[in-house]
Amino acid sequence: MTSGTSNRLRVLFVVDGLAGGGAERSVIRLSSEMAGRGHDVTIATLRDERAYDLPEAVTLVPCYDTSPRRLRKIGEVRRRAGILDRALRDRGPWDLIVSTLLTADRIVLASHLADAAWYRVPNPLSVEQLYPTSGFKRWRREARLRRIYGGRKVVAISAGVGRDLVEDLGARPSRLEVIHNPFDVETIRRLSEEPCPLAGRDYIVCVGRFSRQKRHDRLFGAFARARYDGRLVVIGTGTGEQIITVAEAARARSVFDRLDLVGFKQNPYPYIKHARALVLSSDFEGFGNVIVESLICGTPVAATRCPHGPEEILTGDLAVGLADLTEESLAQAIDRVVSSPPAILDEHLEPFRVQTIANRYLALA
Repeated sequence: MTSGTSNRLRVLFVVDGLAGGGAERSVIRLSSEMAGRGHDVTIATLRDERAYDLPEAVTLVPCYDTSPRRLRKIGEVRRRAGILDRALRDRGPWDLIVSTLLTADRIVLASHLADAAWYRVPNPLSVEQLYPTSGFKRWRREARLRRIYGGRKVVAISAGVGRDLVEDLGARPSRLEVIHNPFDVETIRRLSEEPCPLAGRDYIVCVGRFSRQKRHDRLFGAFARARYDGRLVVIGTGTGEQIITVAEAARARSVFDRLDLVGFKQNPYPYIKHARALVLSSDFEGFGNVIVESLICGTPVAATRCPHGPEEILTGDLAVGLADLTEESLAQAIDRVVSSPPAILDEHLEPFRVQTIANRYLALA
């Protein structure tokens, strides 16, 4: 233990930036929880972008690459690792170091933090990094990923992500821990109580960006096949081309007149709370944050049994909402959870509470 008392730990998170992604939000939640317990928490950010408010008790250390843009690709990883080392030179030692996302992992691996760090993997890398490459390019990327994570201490956010790293990529971490994403249950519930313009209406909801991974075409096909005769509300957006593709997919399945495309919502929780069910139709997920968020709001979930995450969340009675990756199976799951919603108990949420997840990370120190 390096801190002055037996209980106070010095914790360092390294992230590529603090943009509005789920991995970055998880770092903020964990940092806030740990700092609130009296631990000394620092976030080293490698890029000048910030979409989240930083908790007051957390120290932010900027480690930005200010070299001319035209030269940044030359020796980028080692140069940025040097910037990180210099920024942290007089701030250590650390009881726990956690790197998040591939860019940060590569830079930490080239820094003085390499051997002490845990590398947090929030996505199935075989899909995120290799699809749709083939041949030599794919082989080279696979080899690079094996070099990064082989022999290292890794945290996977789901068992599926861990299997993907070991079985699909062939990486051999020295240690592999599965620790789910953290959720601030009380805050999400409070936000879900804000006014909702759709309160009192009969609808199911889908929340997610308009990307191929989310398979809105499967969502609309399942909605068309289901016996449920309410409306479908879709929260999310994408590029102009993606918006057109989603609208065309809805028209092709003759559900456009029962569809509400409401765009991006800063606070989607009231929409989730007042829905009959939430539907996730993805081909793959790293975890499936929106599933847990829906359960926190008290709304049952119908989700594809996709890699990686839904089966680890929808367990016990909640598994009635799991479906195969077909329109027919997802339609049946929608009808099951709408007609006979499973009870959502505190025990279903306990493994994902930020307090529980922070305990898991602090145990690594």
